[in-house]
Amino acid sequence: MSNNFLPKYAFFISGTGQHVDHLQAFDRALIAAGPLAHNLVCVSSIIPAECKIITPEEGFPMLTPGQITFCVMARQDTNQAGEIASASVGMAKLKDSKQFGYISEFHSTTLGKDAVDEKARTLALEMLSVKKGVSASELDIEILHATTASIAHPGGDEWVSAVALCIFVI
Repeated sequence: MSNNFLPKYAFFISGTGQHVDHLQAFDRALIAAGPLAHNLVCVSSIIPAECKIITPEEGFPMLTPGQITFCVMARQDTNQAGEIASASVGMAKLKDSKQFGYISEFHSTTLGKDAVDEKARTLALEMLSVKKGVSASELDIEILHATTASIAHPGGDEWVSAVALCIFVI
């Protein structure tokens, strides 16, 4: 079995966008997150064993514009005044680098950045404990992290979009 699709690195980014057009609000959120000019393919939720967490500044040069790029994405859009578009990806990674970790996605139109950030971390930890078949307190966690974006709708006819992504580098 080939490991051609096994990520060696992962990094986290987030951003928000606003526009009268729904798709352009989302695209502006992606642009705000980083220099994304990639064909994103959403996957779920496992950080492979021995996958190294790097910074976006290290990760983006490893990617080629137009490349098919795997990611875990949380996204929330709204055009309703008074709502908050919030999106977060959380990660729980064990100290033992030979063990896999877990990524959660969480999004909301009612919770702000801090609450969504906390929820994503909690979900990642709980979901990893279920996958491992042990209680969360038994896990030897090295990293419990979340990357979150949040934007309040300003009123009017615009859309707002929040995205948070874990980008995998193969």
